[in-house]
Amino acid sequence: MKRILFFVFLCWACLTVGAQTLAPVTWTAYGLTFQAPKGILVEEDTEETFLLNNSKFYITVQSLDSDGMTKADLKSVLKDYANDDGVKEQSELQEFELSQFYGTCLKGICEEDRCLYACLMTKEAGSAFYVSIIYGEGEENETEGILKSFVMEE
Repeated sequence: MKRILFFVFLCWACLTVGAQTLAPVTWTAYGLTFQAPKGILVEEDTEETFLLNNSKFYITVQSLDSDGMTKADLKSVLKDYANDDGVKEQSELQEFELSQFYGTCLKGICEEDRCLYACLMTKEAGSAFYVSIIYGEGEENETEGILKSFVMEE
């Protein structure tokens, strides 16, 4: 019995150590906040682009020209980004909804790494953003958590 409990504890400890701790980060130019791996470095913070990276994630958020853009346009905009970047093994486009955003996303392979691309459009003001998360093997759950955490300051 002690061996079983020790084995269970050991498995739990391995999973805990491997998981990234997420913490809120804000792109102040737009009041856009989302969860990112704790301690991730901000590489660029401008009016157009917000870049973060560490050894397991490379996150890009860009403001899109949303004049005249509709929720239906998100799919074609996202597909264009993925095709322009040469994303291989693209998944089907998936639509989703967050409390403040309409969104669409796809997964694929960017060069050698896994990636998740998304477009988000605010429900209220119609602002739109492109999100790219390039991530390491085994980081898919954290990637989903990052994408689903986006909120705008009101």
